[in-house]
Amino acid sequence: MKKLITMLAVFGMVGLVLLNSCKSDDNPEPLTLATLKAGDTDLNGATSATNVAINSPITIGFSTNVDATTATSSSIMLTRTFDSSPVPNTIAVDGSTVTVTPTANFFEGDQYKIQVTTDLKSDKGQTITAFDRTFGTKGIGLGTAPQAAKQLLYVQFGNDIVDLTGKATKASAQLAYTADRFGNANAAGNFRGTTTAGTGDIVELSGNSLIAPTMTLSVWFYINQDDYKVVGDKGGNKPMLGLAAQNGYFIEIGDGPANPNWLKFTTNHKVDPDPQGHITADAWGDFGTTDDNKDVNTLTKTGWHQWVMTFDAATYTKTDYFDGAKIKTFNLLDATNNEWNLKDIVLNSGAGIDNKLALGFFAGKAHTADDWSNYNKEPRTFKGYMDDLRLFSVALSASEVTALYTAEKPQ
Repeated sequence: MKKLITMLAVFGMVGLVLLNSCKSDDNPEPLTLATLKAGDTDLNGATSATNVAINSPITIGFSTNVDATTATSSSIMLTRTFDSSPVPNTIAVDGSTVTVTPTANFFEGDQYKIQVTTDLKSDKGQTITAFDRTFGTKGIGLGTAPQAAKQLLYVQFGNDIVDLTGKATKASAQLAYTADRFGNANAAGNFRGTTTAGTGDIVELSGNSLIAPTMTLSVWFYINQDDYKVVGDKGGNKPMLGLAAQNGYFIEIGDGPANPNWLKFTTNHKVDPDPQGHITADAWGDFGTTDDNKDVNTLTKTGWHQWVMTFDAATYTKTDYFDGAKIKTFNLLDATNNEWNLKDIVLNSGAGIDNKLALGFFAGKAHTADDWSNYNKEPRTFKGYMDDLRLFSVALSASEVTALYTAEKPQ
């Protein structure tokens, strides 16, 4: 009898274990989000995280183990908010933890979204409730600018030439990199100048959105004034950038006996009305030592500076700003010779005109319309540093230019 009771007890215990096991299988633990981090930054807070390091992997902790076969690019998506473009990454599963590692650094000051869909399952087949979180990276970025959606080009020079808007592509690049105005290593372009034609540092950008009838261009630069002195019978003026030279637009820093004493932003415009059969005309836009309280020697003497040009075709108004302050305004209504009005900024077409935007020279390498803007014939190229180049398809207002300067300047 005792043996029978013992056997029944053992069978009962086994049955209880089996029953509990069946109950556990019938009611597996739900798959829920436990933790979500980018590096050491919590992405699962009440507000969207900011200042995420640009080299941060994203780790997602779940309540139970994840079925690794379901952790794919369709169930875990990392995208850039500006254009919803996917961020290339790898996905690794270790039990209940999923690590999403971008294959290249995030862009500085940009916005991103991590999204998990119902395609993700636990190792027991439980489905996750879909969720997404947004976050921003450290630094100045695409979304920092006023009129951010109107940007046609944004190049950060972060050890490479990449247009963050996705509208332009790098055609060629010969330059070095240096620390930017915030002290970040290899985060600004270093254009080293030359004395021999065809050898100077130059970047060429291709795209269909590099010029607009109404537009704004903003760029940060740093020069050593000694590089812009007149030496003997040779001038020291140098171009900073340009699209087809006088057939589109260009920036030039002028020379003087001791220091730079003028700055020029040339823009090429449609004539409207056109009483003499002209096609286009230039608006040079110089400002220099003759402008009240606008001494270029002083303006460019030390450190980094932001230069902004805006043109509003509706009002014929062209304005230059330096470090957030208005320097000079031009009304291009009858501005040239009282015979015509200068309207939309345009790119001429014709023999020898190249439609690439050149950084470091007046025009792209294929531009041969004039010897002075022919890269293979002209030894003058930009010497200095360049950073945070932006183009907009709108004329920023004075308050928007100030806001952009405030956002981009070292605090």
